[in-house]
Amino acid sequence: MSLKKLPFVSSVQLARIDESHVIPTALFYEGKKPHVGRDARERCTSPELLIEDFKIELGNNDPDRLVSRSSLTNVPRRTPVGLAKDFFDETLKKINGWLASQGLPVPTRILIAEPLSLGGSELADESWLSHYRKSIKKALYGKFEEIDFMPEPFAVFQYYRYGLRHPAVAEQRKHVALVLDFGGGTFDVSVVETTKAGDISGGGVNSRPLGATSIQVGGFFINRILAEDLLFSVIGPRVEKSKVRKALTFFYEHKNADEEEMGEWSEEKRAFFKHMKVLLQEVERAKIAICNSIANWSLSADLSGIAPYPISIPVDPFDERSARGNKRLDAAKIQKVYTDRVWSEKLRDAVSRTIDRSKDDLAGQDISVVLLSGGSSNIRWLRSLLERDLKSQLVNAQILELNENFAEIVAKGLATECARRYYTGGQGDFRAVTYNRLCLLLRPDEGELERKRFRPVSENLKDDGREPKEYDDAVLLPAASSLRGLMGQPLRWKVRLSKPPKHNLNYYFMRSSFDPDDLESRHNIVETKVQTPRGAVFQQGIEIELVVREDGTAEPRFFYGKDNLRDGSSAVGNPFFMDMTFAAEEVQGETYLGFDFGTSTSACSFVSSADIQWIEERSKSANWLELAELVSELPYPAAAPLARYMSEKDALRRLDRGREAVEAMLTLSAYLVLAEHCTLAKVNSSHFKGMGHRSAGPLWAILKNCLKTARTDLPYCSALLPLTQKHLPTINQWIDQIANSKHGRSSNVDYVSFLGLLGNVIAKAFSDSCLGVFEGVTPKRFSQGSFKGLFRELRGPSQTFIHVHEYEGLIPFSDEDVYVANPKNGTAINLAPWYLWGLNASGHHSEIDLFEYDTSKPNGFIFKSVQPGGEFMISPDGQLEGTAAFISAMREREQHRDLLRGLAFSGLE
Repeated sequence: MSLKKLPFVSSVQLARIDESHVIPTALFYEGKKPHVGRDARERCTSPELLIEDFKIELGNNDPDRLVSRSSLTNVPRRTPVGLAKDFFDETLKKINGWLASQGLPVPTRILIAEPLSLGGSELADESWLSHYRKSIKKALYGKFEEIDFMPEPFAVFQYYRYGLRHPAVAEQRKHVALVLDFGGGTFDVSVVETTKAGDISGGGVNSRPLGATSIQVGGFFINRILAEDLLFSVIGPRVEKSKVRKALTFFYEHKNADEEEMGEWSEEKRAFFKHMKVLLQEVERAKIAICNSIANWSLSADLSGIAPYPISIPVDPFDERSARGNKRLDAAKIQKVYTDRVWSEKLRDAVSRTIDRSKDDLAGQDISVVLLSGGSSNIRWLRSLLERDLKSQLVNAQILELNENFAEIVAKGLATECARRYYTGGQGDFRAVTYNRLCLLLRPDEGELERKRFRPVSENLKDDGREPKEYDDAVLLPAASSLRGLMGQPLRWKVRLSKPPKHNLNYYFMRSSFDPDDLESRHNIVETKVQTPRGAVFQQGIEIELVVREDGTAEPRFFYGKDNLRDGSSAVGNPFFMDMTFAAEEVQGETYLGFDFGTSTSACSFVSSADIQWIEERSKSANWLELAELVSELPYPAAAPLARYMSEKDALRRLDRGREAVEAMLTLSAYLVLAEHCTLAKVNSSHFKGMGHRSAGPLWAILKNCLKTARTDLPYCSALLPLTQKHLPTINQWIDQIANSKHGRSSNVDYVSFLGLLGNVIAKAFSDSCLGVFEGVTPKRFSQGSFKGLFRELRGPSQTFIHVHEYEGLIPFSDEDVYVANPKNGTAINLAPWYLWGLNASGHHSEIDLFEYDTSKPNGFIFKSVQPGGEFMISPDGQLEGTAAFISAMREREQHRDLLRGLAFSGLE
């Protein structure tokens, strides 16, 4: 079943930064001037100076204890907080510029996506999340009235819960979701239980997190494995592998060193550093290119030799002028690394452990749905591996995959949570809530480990109506315990031990585990013992106290001999960090920025209270709901302008966006009709000649003239006939009204109805066919005259386009032309020269786009990109003189073209 969007998510505005909604989380310093995102990559001429993968370092140390190192050079050494500050400063400048261009206010509150608490055996992990939050607050100091945080998988859940129309995540149905967020630096897993009722505008808490795990495995981890394998495969016999491994450790510890620091190294270290930077960046490009070329993601697919990508590697990485060895990275190699060393060794256990942690709180309920997100989820073996290896834990679960770029989901989920906070007075669904059970095991005087039942004695722990008997043995707080209003207040429990701790007490605070040797689940790694105070008096039990701070720090204290008459004596334990979401003061905001600060890429969404009310009001309209669903179904040149219309809140600009969306749909329809008209046996017309400029009137004229005499059995255009038959009078009126608006006369166009009409007709026309481009078509081995390659569908409002077919046939398709193809019957029509792909492909780091014919000029023809701002002229004396000549011929008289037959498509489910 298709995952159709609801109006809120379709209307969320993602900030455009460097002409894109998603930017690399990268920095480059030109002297003292920082550049970020795509700008950093384009300006950085020396790969070793590009700074990436610094997010995780923000939590490795307490930023208050770091001393910034001074420097006399123009490029000072920087701490992780300094890097983050520069990245945020420059990115926010660009975001604020975009907001100003849209007439939108600067947001006063920011919601930052964060990884879950990084549990593990390393000492730094114990306080990682607290240090991370503190570092982010320092980097953003003075820029917002409120800085808040939300775990990334919970943002993913909000996106699916309130953004999609699908039975598995329907708003009026209770379900238990397993959320997997696989990003550039971390793999976050959580289990979330929802209430049955609760739409986005409802009050109260609609969701409960019941278990969570985060591990430092992501896209950069995959790159490291691939790069190291390639490096060890080519190094010469004189290069010691132990020396290379030692150098790799040094590299990862100093991967974002600046020029001054590198100047203190030996020549060998500098050479190795530079080679590894180049190799990792090349592996990242190769990984993306190869994964974008995989059509069949089945684990049993033979991927040998699929999408080979040549990579040059130094034979001696310690020599800057080393000879090079050439290797090819292909789909089979990436699949093997992913399944054997990423999934089997890392991800599988993290998922299984999270499900196990949530079992007691689920009380027999099964996982009902699995939700995927994160840029690394675009490597789409994850679904098959879940089904293969965790079938017993996911018996009744449905795995949902989106037909769009996973990298945008968290930013849109943050916007959804901001809307929830607006409707709940700042509370939201995931504020100040635990996401694993807090358990405590005690061992008095080095005796037996005791798993006892704790009885709450603090009144603030009894407010939820639970009786002491409802707590399981050794559980202080169940998962999804709300600590709102309890920050800084003592929380106390009593417990009766088998014997008093006369000398000392070993204590183990655990996350959903009762095994103190399970270091990945233990909170207090550094200290596990308190000494009993001298003169302590013991009664039947002892009392445990926790004071929880806003950042999740929990301060434990153990009381002996305490009762209503006596304070007793106490021993103070070492503070630890609980698994809980951020607990800032609840304030209902007016403007929010949702910032998905990712390890590899970043994206931002903007939400205001006026936007939320506006969207919610329109969500009650059946026509608006229909448009929201069409956004993800229509071909890209129609879907992208429709999405911009739906996200526009300004009344005047919305009229412009509505007209642009109508013209985009008319453009697609007219160019498709023209293309199929040219496949007829006898072509003797000049419909295209009358269109000097691409606008509603001329486009509608082409449609009417071509469809007037069209046969009803045309394979591609027959579904468009209702436009000129059933709806002719209505569309004529709307076209006249659009012309009036462009000439300053009064007009009244119902754009919602007009777009709904056009969108539904176009969707029907493309029900069996798809608009797309061929990629990498090359001669098929041992089959003379045959070719193979890929056909990528251009569907939905934005890149990345994930639907890919494998192609085989007798035609050596180019990468530039755009086609409408029917994979079922093996036919296709060329839409060039009206649509051309990648006219802006000359920029190394720019995101290539689809261009559509727009205007005829005396010196050439103007093409405009589907995304705003791109323009390209094709002139008779330019590089594309052949294309210019063909357009000129077409403008005189339509040229005959064959309907392409005998094409074989496969690989897409």
